[in-house]
Amino acid sequence: MTQTLIATLVAVAIYLAELGGVALAISRKRDAPSAIAWSLAIIFLPVIGLAAFLLFGLERIPRRLKRKAAQARNVRDLFKRQLTDSQAVATMEARRGWQGLGLLAENAGAPPIMEGNDVKLLEHGQPAFDAIIEAISAAKHHVHVEEYIFRDDRLGRELLDAMIERARAGIKVRLLVDAVGSFGNWRTIRHLKKAGGEGAVFMPLLPWFKATFPNMRNHRKIVVVDGRVGFLGGLNVGEEYAGRRFRNRHWADAHLRIAGPAVSEVQRVFLEDWDFATGHMPEAAECFPMIEPCGNSRVQILSGGPDDEQNALRQAYFAAITSADKNLKIATPYLVPDLAMREALKTAAMRGVDVTILTQGKPPDSWLTYWASRYYWDELLCSGVKLFEYQRGMMHAKMVLADHAWATIGSANLDNRSLRLNFEVTASFDSPGDIRLFYERFESELKRARQVTLRGFRKRSLTARAFEELARLASPLL
Repeated sequence: MTQTLIATLVAVAIYLAELGGVALAISRKRDAPSAIAWSLAIIFLPVIGLAAFLLFGLERIPRRLKRKAAQARNVRDLFKRQLTDSQAVATMEARRGWQGLGLLAENAGAPPIMEGNDVKLLEHGQPAFDAIIEAISAAKHHVHVEEYIFRDDRLGRELLDAMIERARAGIKVRLLVDAVGSFGNWRTIRHLKKAGGEGAVFMPLLPWFKATFPNMRNHRKIVVVDGRVGFLGGLNVGEEYAGRRFRNRHWADAHLRIAGPAVSEVQRVFLEDWDFATGHMPEAAECFPMIEPCGNSRVQILSGGPDDEQNALRQAYFAAITSADKNLKIATPYLVPDLAMREALKTAAMRGVDVTILTQGKPPDSWLTYWASRYYWDELLCSGVKLFEYQRGMMHAKMVLADHAWATIGSANLDNRSLRLNFEVTASFDSPGDIRLFYERFESELKRARQVTLRGFRKRSLTARAFEELARLASPLL
């Protein structure tokens, strides 16, 4: 009798949990296919499906973290009001930018376009890290580093050694790493703290910490030195990003060094994340020195994350695709666009815009994303989108270039994860010199790629088609 009662109570508990899970899936998922898919998973896989949804299906951060995000937005609004009085802020006409994208992003929460910056597109691999280490070694006041992946390998130790040397010299050094991307590399933070620096983990996974939300990650790659020099782009910290790990394989990426007023906004993004992770906001006076214009580049920093309903980054990407008149060049290693982005790409190509997408061939790091990406190739190719698979090695750059008039480089891929689930940061430009350089980099990498034709793609095997069908079920998470 007791066993029967226990079994009945367990069955009732599972049934109620299923109902609650389905209700949560319907209320939280904005698109109907995703809501239906998760609901069916919860119903037919009661325990596994519900657990998977709670871990990976929720796209909104918990209420406690929303309060922190609100505090960060207050800092952002104060910072924007201060910026409007700065001589570095572009004129209202210039702030509109190409096709109004600058003003669109600003109205979605981004800072205004900043003038007077010096921007360098770093060379691939080791030269980029040499520039970062050189800047860290020259720090006079503070070093802020934020990475999705920070490996405990030779390159990671080289960067850590530079940070430790500055920390021992009395410089304030802060390191923020993502709990998933840098999982297991707690040695780096311990060594930095031992040398007098500070370290933190973004949204730890262990339940006795503050939250367990593995689906929402900090994918940003930021270095700020003394509040005057900043780095951002696609490079994590690891041997492969310097082109060392994969023999005879090239690692193509896009990473920027920025000096000038726009660095203050990169700094602001780091400080928001630092406060998000630690509950401590460093004094603004020590992090935001007066920066004189030092170049001719106009820069707007675009950030986005699951705490941001408007998400200036996603808005700018969508507007760039729908506004392009002549050409649209996109470099993204992971191409899993949601329905809105797919329709925007297809209609742009059908309007006669030269839509060219450079993506990764068979990757060394993410087979699931590779197969999910290929599921959408047929409909893109049918609409006139040109697809190129990188052949030389790993194509990890994230670039969007439009009409030789607007460009972005940063950490965001053209996929649902980057544009909805991850915390990302990019820099956008409308200055002709920068855009010309970015187009040259794109075209040079395009020469190392193979164009995918519709006829050739449709000859793929049944096994490949099966992999694509299975992988695309995970598209909302990729």
